[in-house]
Amino acid sequence: MVSTVTLIRSTALSEMAQYASAATAPADARLIFFAGSCPLDTAEASVSQGDHAAQAAQCIRNMTTALQKAGATIEDVISTRVLVASTDRDDLFRARKDIRDQSG
Repeated sequence: MVSTVTLIRSTALSEMAQYASAATAPADARLIFFAGSCPLDTAEASVSQGDHAAQAAQCIRNMTTALQKAGATIEDVISTRVLVASTDRDDLFRARKDIRDQSG
């Protein structure tokens, strides 16, 4: 599989969020679509109730497993969306940081 994702960052945009504002993939790249990633373990139980960072980590592990089955790695991912069910905005920031740290 071709795995040359190019992240696009602009100095004209805020660096506060610490992510690329856009990304491209080679024209001949194979696309893999996810239905989503839930914080479920191999016994299909929700992990780490109330610990959003640990749940994000489980989602990354599950996503990595699916990518391996498709012949890809986390470095081949061009886009993600993080949804955190919490009234505390800091939970979202912690989850994003954990995902960024695990994704390289």
